[in-house]
Amino acid sequence: MKGISTKSILFKTAVIYVFLSILNVSIFVIMVFENQLDLIAENAILTSQHKGSGLKYRIENILQSTKDLSVVNINKILKECSALGITDIILFSEGGKVFASVANNETVSRGDADIEELKMINTAITRQGFEDKLFYHNVNRKEKSISLYIPFVYEQENTAVAAIKIIMIDIDRQMNLLYKQCLLIGVLVVIVHLVFAMLFSKMILFPIRKLNEATHQISQGQLEIRIPIVRDDEIGHLASSFNEMSVALQRMRDEMKGANPLTGLPGNITIAKYIDDCLNAQQFIAVLYCDLDNFKAYNDKYGFTRGDDALLYTRDCLVAASKRRDVKNVFVGHEGGDDFVVVIEYDYWEILAKAFITTFDRGVFQFYNSVDARNGFIESVNRKGERQRFPLMSVSVAVVGNKIRPYRRHAEMISVAAEVKKFVKKQDGSCYAIDRRNGSVSPTQTVSQTENRRPIDNNYGR
Repeated sequence: MKGISTKSILFKTAVIYVFLSILNVSIFVIMVFENQLDLIAENAILTSQHKGSGLKYRIENILQSTKDLSVVNINKILKECSALGITDIILFSEGGKVFASVANNETVSRGDADIEELKMINTAITRQGFEDKLFYHNVNRKEKSISLYIPFVYEQENTAVAAIKIIMIDIDRQMNLLYKQCLLIGVLVVIVHLVFAMLFSKMILFPIRKLNEATHQISQGQLEIRIPIVRDDEIGHLASSFNEMSVALQRMRDEMKGANPLTGLPGNITIAKYIDDCLNAQQFIAVLYCDLDNFKAYNDKYGFTRGDDALLYTRDCLVAASKRRDVKNVFVGHEGGDDFVVVIEYDYWEILAKAFITTFDRGVFQFYNSVDARNGFIESVNRKGERQRFPLMSVSVAVVGNKIRPYRRHAEMISVAAEVKKFVKKQDGSCYAIDRRNGSVSPTQTVSQTENRRPIDNNYGR
């Protein structure tokens, strides 16, 4: 397989798809990670709040009988903290004075609350008063801990705050699980993208590449190439149409092997085959054998290049007549030299013959200089080497049809057409004649008695 060009649609699609896949995987994993992280934090907060609610309830029970915050009651509060698994607690007054401090289940001495702690104390008391909150919590993700500030009332109207710290001991395990979960999700998303990319490539990109390669091979003349894609969708229909096109091109090439190199029209082999096919199909056809009159004299004076131009002009006149709306199923061929052949449905032969003669005679003057065109003849040397005057080029059309007289093969039609052509070429100017015989009669007599059109007729003459 050839290397993939950076300008190919396959490469561009791959780059865009990889970029979108990375972006999609990143966004998806980040969203899952953040969502799960929030859930972990919420779970830790709920656990800590449960402990905070339990501690507040027990403090209120301790202070229910005696409202004072005595050493006995403080020890009871610290004992309840230990029972709840709380290892760090500080009892503050509303102003920040420390009543007791325990860290890691050991009593420690410390100074009054700092500015940050005062802020937390005031926030907890304010929220309790105005928002009816049991306590205020603060999450420290760096230390993986949650600090709760639980206000409670002692000695009638005094407020104290129990500041407890709860370590999120399960956070590391949950984070490890989260990392593994995100990695697994990322891998699954990548696999899904790879599967989709393979399907997309197999269904769209690779068939397009095959079509492109096959088109290039056809442009190099390899018309036997076929695309092995059988699907009932647009790609399958495109491949089917492509194969049909290659078959048609191959058939056309085979037919064109016998084409005339100058005009590009089908040559003798194709002409003969087409006539035989029509006869075998029992179609009523007319074969028009068209010949240029005085063409040799024109070639001798003006040269072969100008003679080729005259042949191409004759071809264009025949092709133009064959494209008229009032004729059907026209085949135009070139036997060689100045001999052209037209095969047409029998009922339309005369329309085409008139149109061809009229078009040819109208434009033939362009191939002569002003003197010859004005004189209506040219002076050239005949076959005997004598100077002679020759009329301007004209066309003789000998017509043979199978509607009245049956023919088995093209050779029979050619033989009769040669007889008719001898008669037509004896006439002056452009004209046509058709053989209407149905038995064995003299060709010259039959033609002259049936159909003869001379150039003086206004409908189709020069």
